[in-house]
Amino acid sequence: MELEKLKNNRISNEWKETFNDNVDYLENLEKNLDEQHKSTNSRIDNLVLHSGGDSPNEVVDARINAEGTIYPTLYSRLLALDNLFNLNYTELKTRQDNQQGQLNQLNVSVGTLMGAYGETLDLYVAKTGSDQSGDGTEKNPFLTIQAAVNQIPLLTSSRVTIWIGDGVYLEDVVIRNLKAVSITLRSRQSVTDVTSDLSVKVRSISFISSLGYQQVNGIEFVDQANISGQLKCAIYSEQSSYLAVWNCRFAETTYGKSNRCLFATGGSKIATNNNYYLNQNCIAEARNLADINIDPSDQGTGNDYGVIADNGTARIKVVGSKVKANKIAEVRNQGNVVTGKIIRQITNDDISDRDNITNVNGTIKREGDTVTIAIKYECNNYPSDASNTRNVILVPAGFQRDQSYPAYHPLALYRNETQPAGARAGLTQASRVVAYSGNGSSYISGTWVTNDPIPII
Repeated sequence: MELEKLKNNRISNEWKETFNDNVDYLENLEKNLDEQHKSTNSRIDNLVLHSGGDSPNEVVDARINAEGTIYPTLYSRLLALDNLFNLNYTELKTRQDNQQGQLNQLNVSVGTLMGAYGETLDLYVAKTGSDQSGDGTEKNPFLTIQAAVNQIPLLTSSRVTIWIGDGVYLEDVVIRNLKAVSITLRSRQSVTDVTSDLSVKVRSISFISSLGYQQVNGIEFVDQANISGQLKCAIYSEQSSYLAVWNCRFAETTYGKSNRCLFATGGSKIATNNNYYLNQNCIAEARNLADINIDPSDQGTGNDYGVIADNGTARIKVVGSKVKANKIAEVRNQGNVVTGKIIRQITNDDISDRDNITNVNGTIKREGDTVTIAIKYECNNYPSDASNTRNVILVPAGFQRDQSYPAYHPLALYRNETQPAGARAGLTQASRVVAYSGNGSSYISGTWVTNDPIPII
């Protein structure tokens, strides 16, 4: 039968919608009952048609499935049902197995990507190891450092340490696109004395676009002429995080070549501790907003460049440094060199007029490009003519004034009551401290700007 729906708007749309849904439900219910009625009639007809036969009516009726299909025998109907069940089961099992395989593959991928949460990952490398059969354990190490690096998950909360056994590894090791809490490459031997050969030797190590704390410890760098790439750097850091270089040795002569011991670019940071540099072309270069700090514990001699700041920042403590270089620091492309306070004693060796100046002592200090001087000097044969001054000292290299300033730069002169009214002091364009004063001891102080190279102290 067909039920009539409400078609006018005399009641709310919400109520009309609910009512129509009920009508739809009743119509569907009617259809279902009609189908059941037809099925029941079919089964009744079957029972009636086969009544009085050799088989009981229940068995005859059992030959019919839910769709009304009549099988010639009960066995054929049961067999069809069993075959259908087996088919569905096999298909379901196949899908389940496929899903499990995909899940296992996903777990492997996640493990490769993430690693285990918060664990410590120790990988071992030895000259007796194998990259084919090794698994990185202490008993079954890898042969190469790069093979161990390749086992580090791309993204992990682990602290990773690669323990390197004694030997020479002529590898250009690259740590690329990794993020870990820490990644450390170090000798299995504990190193403190870096003035003599180390037991682990490597060609170069690079960190590229890798995040987290990084450390290289107890390694000597060799075979520098064969470093891959145009820019030859023993340790290279590009767009990476903080890198600590501890207890390493750079003693293969690169003087006069283009090599760098340490090179940071693209915002990377490098800090050192207890390293040794011998006859190197350049100890460290910071380029393109990178930052390098050379620790006072480092030592070395016979080097050409100390640090180069090329649109980056290089930090080195000049006073008391054990690292010796011909050019301790150089600035390029608006780079910045931070040296801390450079203080030098002024002594009689700095006297400019040795015929008249008998004694000089004091200090000269440089911070960045600003120089401050404070000295005491003695002269006992000043002329009466105030225009005749004495050359007290020649300002040492590294502290001399910027020549673009006026020819005469005034300095302060302490004057007591015995000195003439015209007593004065200044700094000439040639960076000589000159003064007119009375006989006896006088005091000179002042400040100026320098563009000298960083002095070697």
